[in-house]
Amino acid sequence: MLFFRLRFQVFRLKLRWDKIIQKILELLVQRWLLKGDSLFNYFNKTQPYLRQKKQTILEQSSGRKVIFFTFRTLHFLDFFAPIDLALNHFFPEKYDVFYIDFSTTVHRIGKGFGYLQFRQEVEERLLQLNISPLRHFSHDELAEYKSFPEASVHVTCESIRQETFSVADRIYLPHYVLPKAIDLDLPKNIKFNHVFLPTRPPYSYRQLNDKSSADLERLKEDLHIHHVGYPKLQAASSPVSCFPDSDHPVVLYAPSLEISLLFNALDRGLLKIFKKMSQCNFVIKLHPSLASRRHYVTAFIRQEIKGLEHVRFDELSGVQNLVGESSLMITDFGSVGGEYRLGFGKPVVFLKIPAEYEGGSDLLFRDDFADAICEVEDLENVIITALKKGPLSDSKLQDMRQQVLSFSGDADEEAARTINEICSAC
Repeated sequence: MLFFRLRFQVFRLKLRWDKIIQKILELLVQRWLLKGDSLFNYFNKTQPYLRQKKQTILEQSSGRKVIFFTFRTLHFLDFFAPIDLALNHFFPEKYDVFYIDFSTTVHRIGKGFGYLQFRQEVEERLLQLNISPLRHFSHDELAEYKSFPEASVHVTCESIRQETFSVADRIYLPHYVLPKAIDLDLPKNIKFNHVFLPTRPPYSYRQLNDKSSADLERLKEDLHIHHVGYPKLQAASSPVSCFPDSDHPVVLYAPSLEISLLFNALDRGLLKIFKKMSQCNFVIKLHPSLASRRHYVTAFIRQEIKGLEHVRFDELSGVQNLVGESSLMITDFGSVGGEYRLGFGKPVVFLKIPAEYEGGSDLLFRDDFADAICEVEDLENVIITALKKGPLSDSKLQDMRQQVLSFSGDADEEAARTINEICSAC
C-alpha cells in the first residue's frame, strides 16, 4: 500500500513540474509574442469568420425567448442538452439557448492552453449531443459581441460565484438523480426559484421528504418545485466501442469523486483484479470532474494500465455513450449507479464504503436495487455472478422507475414543457 502511494506521489511531482514548465512557456508566449494578450483572446482574434457566424446567431435571437445554461465542467452539458433539443422539437423557433462556460475560473483549466483544450472538448461533446457549438461562449468573451441578448430563463447545475446575470426565473437542475448524504437539503449556494426535481420520496431531498416539515412550508412560499424526472436519461448518445474486436463482456468502473475511496480501492488490489480477469474487458470511467479538471490521478491510472489490452481508460465519453457496449457497472456511492440502473436496467455492483457516506438517497437506492454490495477483495466472484443475471426485464425496469423517479415518462419533454410554462407566465 505504501509503495503504491509513493509511486503516485512521484508521478504527481513529475506532472506538477511539467505544468510549471508549461506555465512558464505560456507566460513567455503571452508577454513576448502576444504583447500581453491571453492565448484565448488571441485565438478569438484569429477566428473572424467564426465570430461573425456567432454574431449572426445572436442577432437572429431577436423576438425569441432566450435561455442561458451556465457551467464550468464538461459533463454538465449532458444534463441540459436533451432539454434544449426537446424545446427545439416541441416549440420550434420560439427559444434560443446559449451555453456559457465559466471554466476559466477553474484553477486547473485557466485561460491558457488548458482552456483551449477544454473548449475543444466542449465542442466535441456538443456535436455528440446534436447541439451546434456556435451556441457556446466563454463568459470572458461576451462583451466582445454587440448587444448580447438578455435571458428570460437561467438554468444551472452548480454554484458559480462569478455568474452575475440579471434573470428573474432561475432553474436549478440537479446534476445527479439521487442526492448523497452531503446533499440532504437543496443547495443554499445557488440562486434559484425553480427546481426540476428528479426523484420522489424517499429518494429525494430530506427537506422535501418530510411533508410536515415547517422548512418545507417556507420553501413552498419562495420556490416552485417541478416534478420532471431526470432529463439526462434522454440524452442523445453516440455509442463508443472501446473493444470493437472482442466478444468479452465489458465492465464499467465508475467511482465517485471521493479520491480517498478511489485510492482505498486501488490500494486493496482493484487494478490487479482487472488485470487478472482477462475474460472480461474493463473501462475505467472516473468522475468527470476529475477528468475535466485535469486531476493528476487520471494520468497516473493511465500509466498503471499502460500495455493492457483488456483495460481501457475513457475521459471524454459520457456514461450513456458507453452503455451499449457495457454489461455491468462497478461504483462506490453517489448517483452514477442509480443513473445506470434506472436508465438501462443493467446490473450494478457497489463497493462497501465507510459509514460516514451512508444516509443519502443514493445508498437507499443501493440497498433497494443493487445487484451486489461487496468488498474489493470479493469483486472477481461478484462480477461473474452479476454478469449472469443480465439486465432487468422491461416491466421490472418500468416498475423501478415509477417507484423512484418523480416523472417516469420522457423527462426531457416534460422539462421543455415546464420551461415553456415558466416563460409564458413572465
